[in-house]
Amino acid sequence: MEITRKAHAEYFELKLKGRMDATWSDHVARALEECVRSGQHSLVVDMAEVDYISSAGIRILVLYARQLGNIQGRLGVINASGIVRKVLELAGLDSLLLAAAVPATSPTPAAERGAGKVVLSEHGALAEVFELDPKATLRVHWPGNAAAWFAGHAQPEAFASVQFPAHVIGIGLGALLSGDASNTQPMGEFLAAAGAAVSQPADGSNKPDYMVQQGALTPEMKVAYGMLGHGGFRRLLRFDKGPQQSSLPFSTVVKACLDALGSDAAGLVMVAETASLIGASLQKTPAPPPAGSQAPDMFTFPEVRDWLSFTAEAAFANSTCLIAGFAATKARGAELRLLKPMVQSGELHGHFHAAAFPYHPLRKGNVDYAETIQRLFEGEQVLGLLHLLNDWRELSGAGESRFLRGACWCAPLTL
Repeated sequence: MEITRKAHAEYFELKLKGRMDATWSDHVARALEECVRSGQHSLVVDMAEVDYISSAGIRILVLYARQLGNIQGRLGVINASGIVRKVLELAGLDSLLLAAAVPATSPTPAAERGAGKVVLSEHGALAEVFELDPKATLRVHWPGNAAAWFAGHAQPEAFASVQFPAHVIGIGLGALLSGDASNTQPMGEFLAAAGAAVSQPADGSNKPDYMVQQGALTPEMKVAYGMLGHGGFRRLLRFDKGPQQSSLPFSTVVKACLDALGSDAAGLVMVAETASLIGASLQKTPAPPPAGSQAPDMFTFPEVRDWLSFTAEAAFANSTCLIAGFAATKARGAELRLLKPMVQSGELHGHFHAAAFPYHPLRKGNVDYAETIQRLFEGEQVLGLLHLLNDWRELSGAGESRFLRGACWCAPLTL
């Protein structure tokens, strides 16, 4: 099988030559996957020189046609050879594939037009801002007491029950509740956004659990401490690494959101195609020491290795992630609890948690907040949850989390 690639103004073309059987279909699948991961969502497959196609080949075409259709992209077959056309028609797929051959272009609806462009610090990176609600803000508050938990003074009952409907975002230490507050999983780090809550119990399993708002069911958590934002989002930032960068650092995206808002503090929720995540996860829940004993300092070496599991190298590459958290400039960050420096200069502060999912391409343009996030949970698999960190040690440091493209909803913070 020969595969020739050609870029057009409005779509990307793959020209195939040979047999599309079980063996060669895998090669076509990899080529299509590369196109989708590079941001090509309008694809055509020229099959004029394909002299055989089996069910394995049909499956690949249908898989990517449906995947792209779900994000308002398109895959179609053009110049189908006689045998290809006959097989697709007999399979009842002519309307799905052949009729969708060349993507039609149309003026961008007013709702899809961006509010403006944003200049990112990485050369060639692209970003566009969409206006959502010009008056929206996130009112922030901090349930629980983080200092007490990490000092070993908090009692097991020192927690707050918090519900997470769609208009609340949050991060912190907690556990999902399921009707009976006395019967919960071990507490661990969590994030919540768009009516979905993900928690990774600090029991060493590294296996996250989640709950999604459905009908009268609203996710509820037992929160030891956290940072929450109530309200809506003012703007949506769509970013892409562009052809000249391999990926974008997280701090670049966060700063672009602050700049787009013209604010010194913001709450953010992001869904992004991931190059790598850098962070840590809690391995056991902080608890009061035995009577007469001194609480351990979990952040000193080597004790820290018993409490936290760090990503020694890039994790969750080629995944899609959901990130929630808060950021501020240096001047404002000092007064916002739980925010820590995100970059070595200290000019940017933040606190973010990220949940990783199997790769799922994102639709371009002005995407819906709740729909985009809740679709991540349709696969019923959360790969892991991390407290994002920047490892800026010279030589051995892993750096910071990096992304290919994504959507970031943001709003200024109010107290």
